Amino acid sequence: PCGVLTPKLKNTDMSNDSCNLPLNTDTLGLTCIYGVIFSLGLPSNLLSLWGLYHLGRSGTGGCQLVYILNLLLSDLLQLLTLPLWILYLQGGHRWPYGQLTCELVGYVFYVNVYASVMFLCLIALDRCLAIVYPLSSRRVRTVRVAAVMGSAVWTLTFLFCLCGLLPSVFDSDRLLCLEQYPVSPRYAHFKITTVALGFLLPLNILYLSLHSELRSPSLSDHERHKIVGILVVITINFIAVFGPYHLVGGYRFVSLLLTDKPCGLERSIFLVYRLCYGLTSLNTLLDPLFYIFLCPDARLELQRSLPCLGRGHNTHKTMTLSPRAHRVTQRQNETGHNNLLAI
Repeated sequence: PCGVLTPKLKNTDMSNDSCNLPLNTDTLGLTCIYGVIFSLGLPSNLLSLWGLYHLGRSGTGGCQLVYILNLLLSDLLQLLTLPLWILYLQGGHRWPYGQLTCELVGYVFYVNVYASVMFLCLIALDRCLAIVYPLSSRRVRTVRVAAVMGSAVWTLTFLFCLCGLLPSVFDSDRLLCLEQYPVSPRYAHFKITTVALGFLLPLNILYLSLHSELRSPSLSDHERHKIVGILVVITINFIAVFGPYHLVGGYRFVSLLLTDKPCGLERSIFLVYRLCYGLTSLNTLLDPLFYIFLCPDARLELQRSLPCLGRGHNTHKTMTLSPRAHRVTQRQNETGHNNLLAI
């Protein structure tokens, strides 16, 4: 079927000028989205990494800590590309920094989007194993295994995006970076694959993890309500952030393979697709909220390392405990908190 569909797109491949796309219509929306995300996401991710660093030094966290650190690292790298995208938009979709910089920044952006999705799946699977199979899963739920899995995620994501973005994402004639109108058949097939592997598959993993934890007999009602409530929020967040982009993108790229008028389709869907594309960066802002600030142990370590964040009588009391008293309290709470760590 691909052999039949591909020639249509090739034979009607036009320049951006002939397509007459309204490139300036997404400037205000994406600039506001990227500006807010960068302004709030950078400090929250740095604070989260600081809290996790001290949590790791205290000897708690385990394999979940490894996954969350990788998740926040991917978010931070993606955040650092946003100022360049803002300048690109303000310059009228013209990339002034050269082909190599465009390819590097575009590649970093894509790799970290899908790396964060994969680490989200690993966190959900690890939690599912810890709750449904607490004893038999101990051998695979170790820091060493988590480090190997993290390396595998980075390697596979790197190679996958490399295959999709080569030979280049830079248009030297119009100075477009990471944009093609209309796209090549090869890139369309790549994006359809990302819809399946980068959205539908992770969504099923989240659903299966939630379903398995709901049926686990090892949880008390209080733990079940708390874990399930947070998992539902995380799943809704995943759908809201990544769903529009992948669903609109899936429609766009499948339609481009089927239509003989790609420029008309590109004009009709341009603004909606671009805004959905920008919303995917919201995960860099929401990940620290869901994975760190909802974790009591991480909040405690963050307050202890940065006393200016501590407020109120309870915080002061917790921070003034002696190291021995804190260890006793921590051991008493470990049973209740270990299953709740990170989500």
